[in-house]
Amino acid sequence: MTTKPPIAKLGHVAIHTPDLDESLWFFEDVLGLYVVERDDETAYLRAQRDWEHHTLRITESGQQGVDHIAFRTSSPEALDELAEGFEAEGTDVTYVDADERKGHGEAIRVEKFGHPYEFYYDVEKPDAPDGERSGLKNRIYSETDTNRIAPRRIDHVHVQDEDETAKEHAAWLQDELGFQLNEQYRAGDGELWGWWFAVTALPHDIAIHREPAGSPSEFHHLSYHLDSLHDLWSAADILSEEGIEPDGGPGRHAITRADFLYVSDPASGFRIELFAGPGYLNFEPDWEPIEWTESDIGGETSHQWVGQGPDWNGLGYVDE
Repeated sequence: MTTKPPIAKLGHVAIHTPDLDESLWFFEDVLGLYVVERDDETAYLRAQRDWEHHTLRITESGQQGVDHIAFRTSSPEALDELAEGFEAEGTDVTYVDADERKGHGEAIRVEKFGHPYEFYYDVEKPDAPDGERSGLKNRIYSETDTNRIAPRRIDHVHVQDEDETAKEHAAWLQDELGFQLNEQYRAGDGELWGWWFAVTALPHDIAIHREPAGSPSEFHHLSYHLDSLHDLWSAADILSEEGIEPDGGPGRHAITRADFLYVSDPASGFRIELFAGPGYLNFEPDWEPIEWTESDIGGETSHQWVGQGPDWNGLGYVDE
């Protein structure tokens, strides 16, 4: 009998900002994410077709940085087994009670390869407010009540590690958490530079790229999905109207074959990729990882199929 991977999907990312109102101007008014709930210091947002309570948590703390990356497990038992496995190997596990988090139940927190991971199973799935509900039962928000960007759903995260840590991190995602390696990039030095992993049918739910030895482990971007390349050009128009310069794109990735536009929140410095396509969906049980090299698509820092990608400066992690 086959065993289901312990991870079901990407859940959310929690970030810090020096100014919550300024960040909400960017994420809510400009990008079109929905504020599900807000208290004095923290806002919880999600995209138009996200089911969970939130896919982005923003806390005003006077700092810029990422608090944690959260994945939903495939079952309550999988969450317990992860906790037991972490403790057995000597990893420090922080247990988070349900009443300590809005939007989901009990969770565990661990730091792996310099990245703070959170895992949970129980979630809240609030409906849209009156007047904002879609008439389609398999959607949440009506498309008549949004701006022109309106990301559809959370898609993936991308992180970065120094040389050897990146390789160990990639092996851990694959061997311990059951992620499938869909694509990889081999640099001119003969070593792997990037890994694109998935537990869903998406091209990737998380990606890692390699930085020079001694570099800190950092967060590169959170991606939200749009429907088409045309949506990216509309997004670029809106950003220009608001005086915001994109970090990269619009363009098309060779790796994952999706269209992209990158932009950062001016207040928090947190980078968002608007990811259209979806590139491809992978249902193959015998998938062999696709490998790319410089001769295929260019160097590791400039390997887009069409257009210019972002820079590779990451955002650090901060203590909650």
